[in-house]
Order: sequence, then structure tokens, then C-alpha cells
Amino acid sequence: MKKIIPLLLVFAFFACQNIEQESYTLTGKLDNQTTGMVYLQDRVSGQMIPLDSASIENGTFTLEGTMDYPQMYYLQIEGVPGRLSIFMENSDIDLTITQREPLVYEVTGSESHDIYQELNQLVEPYEEKLRSLQKEVINAEIAGDTPTADQLREKIAQTEELQKAEVKRFISLHNDKSVAVFIATRQLMHGAGPDELREIFALFDPSLKGTRYYDEMEISVLTMERVANGKPAVDFTLDNPQGEKVSLSDLRGNVVLISFWASWCPYCRESNPELVKVYEKYGDDKFEVLGVSLDRNHEAWVKGIEEDGLQWIHVSDLKGWQSDPAAEYAVRSIPQNVLVGADGTILGRNLKYYELDEKLEDLLSEM
Repeated sequence: MKKIIPLLLVFAFFACQNIEQESYTLTGKLDNQTTGMVYLQDRVSGQMIPLDSASIENGTFTLEGTMDYPQMYYLQIEGVPGRLSIFMENSDIDLTITQREPLVYEVTGSESHDIYQELNQLVEPYEEKLRSLQKEVINAEIAGDTPTADQLREKIAQTEELQKAEVKRFISLHNDKSVAVFIATRQLMHGAGPDELREIFALFDPSLKGTRYYDEMEISVLTMERVANGKPAVDFTLDNPQGEKVSLSDLRGNVVLISFWASWCPYCRESNPELVKVYEKYGDDKFEVLGVSLDRNHEAWVKGIEEDGLQWIHVSDLKGWQSDPAAEYAVRSIPQNVLVGADGTILGRNLKYYELDEKLEDLLSEM
């Protein structure tokens, strides 16, 4: 009997441990739909990559597999509009669609998804306030009330800083999890310079090295340092819509705004009219815009140029998110821009149109 007691203790010890699951099972339930197909996808360089599929039987489906670390995956379900975003991990995950239009669904069983949802709820009040302020800016500009528009922009900047601080605080609480890096990539990296990117990257536990989002952020930090303010702009050569080669270096002697955009990007199309105004004001005065499109379809690209009345120089390699210049300049979201001086030195990044207007007025007056 004395020999058995230690064995029982060992068994009890391991039985009480939280042994990490090595695979996932995603079970979905759909009301009022008994058949159809479900497709599990990953998003890589802006493209949806198929991973798995399952058939719906009696209103349910099951997907099973393994993951090296938690990642954001997407579900496309026949009969359900849009895609469902699920931050998956090796666990038993349940999905219930509670409303189809607009799409509302509930995910349980994934700690990573819980964290992702908590962040969404945290930032929504800030996003709502920013949307409201941006509408007020537009109304003030239409009315010609510049002082009010400037005051509103200051409020926008303050709200954005408060939101960033809140997101940083939140991800610091989960800094050893892949989902926190994913959140930082979506919430903090757009428009951030090399120093700020380094600060963001330093928030995360090095144990995440080897995971997808951590490694991607590390590459972005290193790339951004090569194209920081004061560094020489990286030259590139692409085709214009007529198939003629155009290089950034061809424009040396002009102040050049490299504008990364795409015809399929609604935010780009919404911001184009403001850039048109700036170009009309300075386009004949040693200032040029070089539009770099992340389109894949030549016809859609040209149509977007024509519809928005974009009279500047346009180039593209039609590789979408795999665009070579986008990689060289650490572009992970659009619209983005890089301002290059007449001597080929980078002067600024992601300037808002009113900031660009002010900067151009100073730069061109000195030329």
C-alpha cells in the first residue's frame, strides 16, 4: 500500500494540470439553414487563401485541425453575407450566428477571440467619436469655417492619442499572446514612425518570436528604419497604365509625394478629392504626385484613376499587397504617403492633406 500512494499522487498531480490542447475543433450552428458549404480561409498579403472546407448537415458543421499558434482566420458560409472573423487557437470553439443582415455572431471557447472582442468593445466609443468629429470637419470646411475646422482637427488628434494610449495599456496586459500583436498591427502601426514602432514592438514578450504577427512586426520595424525621415528614398521602377517604365528617380528635382492607394480601397477613394485639391494648387510648381497602386486588375486601376480625376503620374506592378515598393516602404495599410524632397531625401510620412498643404507651401517657397 505504501508503494501505491506515490503513484496516486503523481496521477493526481498531472490530472490537475492545464494541459494545452494540440488541435482545434470549430463547431458552427446555423438557424434556418440545413445545407451548404463552409470555407475556412487565411488572409495573406491581402489575398484569401483556402485552408479547409466542410458541409453543413442539419444546420451544423465541424472543422478540425491544428495550429502552431493562435491566428486570425475567416469563414465564408454559403447563404451568409460577408465573412466571419475568428481568432482561432487549439481549443474547442463554438460558433453561433445570431443575425444575418447585418451579420452578428457569437464565438466561445477561444481565449484569443475573447481578447480580440474585448478590444473591439474598448475602442468603439473612440471610433464613434472620431467618425462624428470627421463629419463636423467636413461640414465646417463646406461652410468655409477654417478656425472651427482646425479646432476639430485638434480634437481628432487628441482623441486618436487617447485611443492609442488605451490600446497600448490593453495589449500590455496580454503582451505574451499573438492576438495582442495582431491588435497592435491593426490599431497602432498605421502612420507610426520608426521610433514609435520600436516602442510598440518592445511591448511584447520575446517568447513570441517565431509566431507570424510578431515576426512580421519585427520586419516592419527594420524596414521602417531604412525609410525613416532623413533617409534617402528607395528608388523603384514600375509601369504606368500605358506600359511605359517610370522611376521615382526620374522625378528628382521635384518635391514628390508617393501615394500608395488602390481602386478597391474605399478610404483611398474618399481621400482622393483632397489630394486632387492639393495637386491643383501646387502641381505646376515643382511638385509631383507618384501614385503607386496596389491593384491587381489593370482595367479597375485605370477606371479608378479616371473616375477620381487623378491627373498625376501613376504606376503599378499589379501585385496587390505583394507590391515591391509597398514592401520597400513598409506599407501594410492604405492609403499611405511618403513625401520626398527635391534631393531625394524622405521628409515625411502619412501627412494629412492640410499638413501636406502647409509643408508644400514652405518647401516650394524656398525652391
